[in-house]
Amino acid sequence: MATLTVFYVKLLLLALSSVMVWIGAQADTFWSKLQNRDTQVIGLAWAIFRLLPFILIFVLMNQSPRGDVPFFWGKASVAVTGKWVYKDFVSYHAPLFSYLIALPLLLWYSSKAIVLLMVLIEGVIVWLTYRVYQNQTANALKTTSLYLALSAPMVMVLLGGQEDIWIWGVAAWMLLYYQKNHKDGLGLGVRFASGLVLIKATFGFWLFPLWFLLKQRWPFLLGMLIVGIPTLVILYLTVEMAFLMPLQITNNLLTPNLFTVVRPLITALLGHAPDLPTFTFAGLVVTLSWATWIGYKLRHWPLERSLPLAFLATYVGMTIFQLTSPGYYAFTYLLPLVFELVNWKNKKDIVILLMFNALLVIQPFLFTYLNSPTYDDISVLGSPLYLLEYSLQWLNVLCFGWYFWKILCLSSSPKPSSR
Repeated sequence: MATLTVFYVKLLLLALSSVMVWIGAQADTFWSKLQNRDTQVIGLAWAIFRLLPFILIFVLMNQSPRGDVPFFWGKASVAVTGKWVYKDFVSYHAPLFSYLIALPLLLWYSSKAIVLLMVLIEGVIVWLTYRVYQNQTANALKTTSLYLALSAPMVMVLLGGQEDIWIWGVAAWMLLYYQKNHKDGLGLGVRFASGLVLIKATFGFWLFPLWFLLKQRWPFLLGMLIVGIPTLVILYLTVEMAFLMPLQITNNLLTPNLFTVVRPLITALLGHAPDLPTFTFAGLVVTLSWATWIGYKLRHWPLERSLPLAFLATYVGMTIFQLTSPGYYAFTYLLPLVFELVNWKNKKDIVILLMFNALLVIQPFLFTYLNSPTYDDISVLGSPLYLLEYSLQWLNVLCFGWYFWKILCLSSSPKPSSR
């Protein structure tokens, strides 16, 4: 399928999903009637907005996976033969990630199997999240269904092959455990450490604010060590120091974030392109400092309320301040975002969410279509397409900033506000 044709399909999906979400947000009576059929409703929504599109795109139309999937295929197709990660093939993910995405290849040796795995795991995470919120908010079924109807996460998982929602999946798993046991020590530590060995290094970012939310910090640390120490020993014995590969700071400039939109100004002031490693490190410091501060502010809140906000603070901050953060990283937190930061009775919230959703679909395509411009030469903004793409970057960052502001306002409340 031609690139522009794919884009037109995305625009059609965007228009249809926006209408459905707008109408669904107003239909409280409709959702209340379905409350006793939550399993069927969520299952049907997942089938309509994830499984059927997968069958249409990759089975009936026989399209090849795009986005990160070819990169994942390069790792998984080697991992499935029993080769060692970091030693026999390059990976910037956690040590078990390549083997996890290789599992479906045992049944279906195709890169499409990796996409299907992403779709299935997102479905599990959506269900876990519903379980977390179903007793905390009357809108849990409505919010879960409207999330599935949004076109951005649909495009990210089906056409982008994104796995970033897995980070939230571990957080939801931790919350479910806490709700059942009311203990934030050993069990939570084991689950957190599992995320570190299963996903990627950025998973560890939200440990900084999380630490202030815990009452049983040392048992939590012990749980992490129970998983972490054997993992490090095995890695060192098999690949030696190559296991540090995921910690390498990348110089790949991705968009949109605060750095990319002010890069033309920085270049003009310096007289040359800015040093990427320096700004990468500065962005990391700002991200972790902001997230830790929010965690400290929330330390007296119940964990069910503080943990999602600390998680959002970390990864919303990352998409603003990290120059290696693309817009698709919003897939990390879109699901908790609609639960925590969107008031379906507030039309302003719905409009901003739909605008954000549209930007996440349109801007990455245009950025790639224009061969990833850096705007070091600001004269290219004389071209309408370049000006449009740069403007979309700014709008995207402003949306990140809006949710950044909402997190700040919520965390400044003396007690948790009702959802």
